[in-house]
Parts: sequence; structure tokens; C-alpha cells
Amino acid sequence: MKKANLLVALLICFTASAQLDNTFGIKAGTNYSQFRPDIEFYGVKALDFQGKIGYYVGGFFNISISDKSSIRPELLFANQGTTSKELYLEFIYGEEGEVVNKVNDLMILFPVSYRLALVDFLFLEVGIQPGYTLKRAVVAKEVSFEPSWEGERATYSNFDRFDFSLNGGLGYDLTDQLELNFRYSYGLIERDDAYKTSVISLGLGLKI
Repeated sequence: MKKANLLVALLICFTASAQLDNTFGIKAGTNYSQFRPDIEFYGVKALDFQGKIGYYVGGFFNISISDKSSIRPELLFANQGTTSKELYLEFIYGEEGEVVNKVNDLMILFPVSYRLALVDFLFLEVGIQPGYTLKRAVVAKEVSFEPSWEGERATYSNFDRFDFSLNGGLGYDLTDQLELNFRYSYGLIERDDAYKTSVISLGLGLKI
């Protein structure tokens, strides 16, 4: 009798779970990333961090909790980083110049978000995002003198690869399968004892 009751309970749980919207999907979009804050030496701004445009692509699994809320883990590959201006750089002749560095980080991200439907087509999401930098490449360009020069692409390995961010955003269901998503990621870890990450992303998700 106990086994029969247990079987019935399991069937009820399975049926209820099947009725919820547990779905896989793919997503892709663009991002605008920047390191923060600017770095100063003795009151002089030495590194002025500015944003750069990148992209992301990956997949998700939406786990329904109720008809209005869900948990969504994701696996994303992203190109992000920053642009930095090295100010007050003194060259061999004693002149001041400016070098622009473009930092490209290839990252693997693991966002986990709690999603709450505000209305039928609009949802709010908050969550966490561990990340790991697979590769970092930097291109330097001197822009102060004529003619300007651009250096070769250099790959770096000695830097803090791990990151951890808080995420917040909004989403809009364009159709039953297609959604538009806006997200802001605020980095909590001070990497290389100098900077944290800040990323704004906008993209589309497709349920499959």
C-alpha cells in the first residue's frame, strides 16, 4: 500500500512538472563592457577606462517554479573587456603622449537568474554570474603624434581570470518562442588588485 501511494505521488509530481514550462533555448546578442574605476597615481589619472562593444552566444534551460516565476541557468561565451587610455605617458624625448589599449577578453559565463513575470509579456530577472577568462588579447595604438602607430596583437596569461558578478535585467516576450533581453552585470571581484568589470548586454533568446 505504501509503495502504491508513493507511486501515485511520484506520478502527480511528474505530471505537475510536465505542465510547467521547462524549456531549452539558445541566445545571442551584443554587449558594452568596461573596467572600473579609473586608475590614478599620486592624484594623476594614469589609466582612463572606456567601454568597448562585444558579443555573446550560448544556451539556457528555463526551470519553472510557478506560472509566474522560474530559475534560468545559462552557459555563455562572450567577448568583452575594455578600452583604456594611458595618459601622461612620457616618451624618450620627454614629450607626453597617449596610448589607447583595446583589451579583448574571451570569457565563459555561468549566469543563474530568478525570473518573475510582471505582466504576461514582461519579466524581471536578478541573479549571479561566475565567469572565467579563457584568453586575453591587447592591441595598443599611439594616437598623440603623427604618424600614429598601432602595435601587434599581444596575448597575456598573467592576470586574474576569475570573475563574479551580480546581474539584473528586464525581458520582453516578442512571441511564445522569441524574447528580447536587457541585462546589467556588476562585477564584485577586484581583479589584479586594480579593477572590476561592468557589462551591459542586449540580445535575443529563442526557445527550442
